[in-house]
Amino acid sequence: MIENEMLPEFIDNLIEQVNEDKLWQLYLAVALLEEKSFSEWKADILQGTPADKNVAQADIDSRQELTPEEAVMQAENILSGFKPF
Repeated sequence: MIENEMLPEFIDNLIEQVNEDKLWQLYLAVALLEEKSFSEWKADILQGTPADKNVAQADIDSRQELTPEEAVMQAENILSGFKPF
C-alpha cells in the first residue's frame, strides 16, 4: 500500500469498517427492540441532532439497573418475539 501510495485510503477503509462493526454491535444490543432495519437505524443515528443525542443519553442515564430476575424476564420477552425466518 505504501509503494502504491494508497496508505491513506487503506487506513480510511479500516476505520470505516471498525465504525461499521461498532454500529452493528450497538444495533444488536439496543436497537432491535425498535423494529427497524439496520440501514434505517443507522441513517437515523447518523442524522440525529446533538439535542436528540443528549435526550437519549439522559434517558439511558435515568434508567436503573435491573435485578437479575427482571433481566431474565426482559431477555425472555425479547426472545419470545424472535422469529428468525
